[in-house]
Amino acid sequence: MVKHLSHAAAAAFLAASGNVAGQSAPAWPIKPVTIVVGVQPGAATDIEARLYAQKLTESTGRTVIVDYKPGAGSTIGTHYVVKSAPDGHNIIILAPTFTFSNLSYPNLPYDPIKDIAPVSLLSRRPSIVIVHPSLPVRSIAEYIAYAKANPGKLNVGTAGAGSFAELGWQWFNSITGIKVTIINYKGGSPASAALMSGEVQIAFSGISQMTPFIKSGKVRLIGVTTAERSKAIPDVPTMAEQGAPGFAYEQWIGVGVASATPPALISRLNSEFVRAAKSPDILAKLEDDGTIIVGSTPEAFRQRIASESARWRKVAQDTGAKLAQ
Repeated sequence: MVKHLSHAAAAAFLAASGNVAGQSAPAWPIKPVTIVVGVQPGAATDIEARLYAQKLTESTGRTVIVDYKPGAGSTIGTHYVVKSAPDGHNIIILAPTFTFSNLSYPNLPYDPIKDIAPVSLLSRRPSIVIVHPSLPVRSIAEYIAYAKANPGKLNVGTAGAGSFAELGWQWFNSITGIKVTIINYKGGSPASAALMSGEVQIAFSGISQMTPFIKSGKVRLIGVTTAERSKAIPDVPTMAEQGAPGFAYEQWIGVGVASATPPALISRLNSEFVRAAKSPDILAKLEDDGTIIVGSTPEAFRQRIASESARWRKVAQDTGAKLAQ
């Protein structure tokens, strides 16, 4: 047994012990950081990503850019980050489609759960249910009754085949027992345009982007998709309140990195993104859309991804949804 150590030996021992107990994070950032967005510019995901890029540029002193790699349900962008060096300089924006991407694309060249390390769930955002004004309904309950009385005669618009919206509508239809035709467009904007033209009669959308059209009477708002009412429009009841018990569909945005990224660096990234997400100026820019800032731990985000993956797998199995591309 060693009874005493020299000052130099003691210092070396403590340094080694510290490295075992909790390794320090590698230097970050040492070069420009890229936030990868797997959708086209202009989407809510993109808008929020650019806000975080600006805040991280300010807080780190390094340039943080947004790079677009759209296509294949955001899997192209995700694969890019999976293949990148695990040094925190390539970060992927994650959204609900990530939780069932392996159902939509069964031949993915990566495993979403194993190859991406969650960093933080940054925010949650409700969607609204809007209908064409020609549809004689003013609530979800009235819509359900009308759809049952007219089976197969109504069209629902979504942002694309295998999209979160398509799976959400499949789930809603199975809960309520209604039969409608789902029409998949190439993005949320074409789906909204189809609704306003009367090509489809009902769709999900974001709050702020449709507010002018709701006020002008071009579309009618009949419900909120989340489990709880939105603070942005508290008088509008949820779908679950109006005849779809247990239904809860919400958009969210989080960030992840390549799974081999050191835990200490993931912790550093988490601190940076949570600080940015909870900054007053970002909150002020997002609150009109009913956005709820979260800023979770990596583990809490991991648990949410796991639970939603299980939910959407069950929905796909129960409804027979054809998600594979």
